[in-house]
Amino acid sequence: MKVLEIEGKTVDDATKKAMNRLGNVSDINIEVIDHGKSGIFGFGVSKPAQIRVYYNENVMDVGDTAREVIETIMNKMQLEATIKDLKEGELKVYIELESKENSGLIIGRKGKTLESLQFILNLIVNYKTGSEKKIILDIEDYREKRERALRKMSKDIAQKVIKTGRPWILEPMNPFERRLIHLALQNDTRVTTKSEGQGIYRKIKIMPANYQDNA
Repeated sequence: MKVLEIEGKTVDDATKKAMNRLGNVSDINIEVIDHGKSGIFGFGVSKPAQIRVYYNENVMDVGDTAREVIETIMNKMQLEATIKDLKEGELKVYIELESKENSGLIIGRKGKTLESLQFILNLIVNYKTGSEKKIILDIEDYREKRERALRKMSKDIAQKVIKTGRPWILEPMNPFERRLIHLALQNDTRVTTKSEGQGIYRKIKIMPANYQDNA
């Protein structure tokens, strides 16, 4: 929120001045600092009214902007997809796409295309609106299905690690998926997890709890 202090002959006058100066902004809150004081019968010392205006320069609705941007991206990519659901909260915007023919192309191999689209969508919308809301892009409930698959995979591999006594290194994953693996196994005292590598090549190593890792 930004703050602006305005003076006027009266509180109403100061408010009108503030509205004229700010134009079309959102989330306006007005605090009266001083109601002011007029001179007696037009004489004497008068004191102006003073208000403090809290406002948000984000005049564009984040959800509507995100809708417009993702539709433009889909058109540019010549992919037929519609927005099935859009929910906007205080910190996040969730968009679920629907496509009968192109869902596989939009998701990409192991969700990499979807992650890239979400990254681009966040960059454009944040630039256009000035908002820091996180935009989550999904299609055909892919993210929920991916989460279930990762949890199952992590527990299956943990069993192999326990049985063989040898560590297992998973394929590179994004931060969200790595965190999911850590959480899925955090209560299993028989194994421990560790992230290795840099950037997009960062992987998780699942090891027996008593394993001496010299890497």
